[in-house]
Amino acid sequence: MTSTKRLLLIGGYTDHLLKAARASGGAEIVWCQFPEEIRPEHADLASEIFPVDFTDWEQLRPVVEKAYEQGAFDAVVSLTEPGLDPAARVNDLLGLGGTGYEVSHRFTDKWLMRRRLAEAAAPGAAVVGAELVTDRDGMAEFGARYGYPFIVKPTSGTASFGVVKVNGPEEVEGAWQEVCRLRDSGHPLIGAYDIDRFIMEEFVEGPLCSAEAFSFDGHHVVMAITEAITEESNHVHVGHVMPARLTPELEAAVVRATCEFLDALGYRDGASHTEFKLSPRGPVIIESQNRVGGALLTDMVESVYGTSPQELAFSWALGLVPPMTERPAGRGGAASWLIVAEPGRVREVRGLDEVRGAASTLGVDLWVGPGDVIRSFDGQWDGLGHVASRADTADDAIRVCQESLSALRIVTEG
Repeated sequence: MTSTKRLLLIGGYTDHLLKAARASGGAEIVWCQFPEEIRPEHADLASEIFPVDFTDWEQLRPVVEKAYEQGAFDAVVSLTEPGLDPAARVNDLLGLGGTGYEVSHRFTDKWLMRRRLAEAAAPGAAVVGAELVTDRDGMAEFGARYGYPFIVKPTSGTASFGVVKVNGPEEVEGAWQEVCRLRDSGHPLIGAYDIDRFIMEEFVEGPLCSAEAFSFDGHHVVMAITEAITEESNHVHVGHVMPARLTPELEAAVVRATCEFLDALGYRDGASHTEFKLSPRGPVIIESQNRVGGALLTDMVESVYGTSPQELAFSWALGLVPPMTERPAGRGGAASWLIVAEPGRVREVRGLDEVRGAASTLGVDLWVGPGDVIRSFDGQWDGLGHVASRADTADDAIRVCQESLSALRIVTEG
């Protein structure tokens, strides 16, 4: 007789609970979540629910210890950015064997990631220049040393929040003022991220792509390479296309660079989403997360490559599936696009049922409805969700996705 496994899920959404239930083989699911995010319907999706600010370790630790006394956990998983380091702390506390805090924090702190890459670089290898922001003069000195443009961004956070491109010496003062403003205003997810430290990075030319990988006890499998379409005015990734339209040689270089990067950071188990610039000197790491990427990428991977990386995160952590030994073969293409609308109060949403019901639609994650207020589109966080579509090729997927996006109308007023 086999005892029931017990899974701790930190943060996330209703969809994460559903995927945990599907992939965990009947495991008991214990959920730690912000109190304001818990809904009555969640009671049917988890064995136990603990309302707690899971980003505060002093609050989370006693809750986890109390839950552990009631039954040992076989694994802890988080699929959301604010929950990654807390889940890693639980791994260390309980000795569960998954990713520990030291490794996880190399992903969630962009400054630590840059330092680690510089330490691990082979002699003569190209390294992206990076320094912490201290004051306005330090920013000017960085520009003089590494040239313009350069990028300023928070060391933690998500959705491209707070990214500033400094194009010349005349923009240093404005960039410094923006850093000061962002430190005072914080991230839209107040409490989930501390927007305090900022990093400066040498600007890398080239189109952007990402590698969606999964690591099996140190063996890294790049499941997909995604091409990103970026809005140059605010650095927002408005579109994602899979598979990326790359030459075989460049694709092989991305796969090789991904595996080397994950080895350098000491990452051994779980999903990762690693962004590259395809520069003249080859693939250059921009940043990475030890989780599946957003923008409905998990739906796209499942459609094109036949595996859900989010469900795999649960089943692998619980020891329910064997490791992949090679990259999965792809079939067809997929694309997702960011939903935007004119600023104002939402009066009506048109075409949502038709888009969701279309055979080509993989998913729609619209975050607003009538009565909600839409801000100006200044960054990724001002997007309203995504539409994802599938088709026979990547080019066709882009066309179908944009047609669906045109059919979805968000009417605002005021």
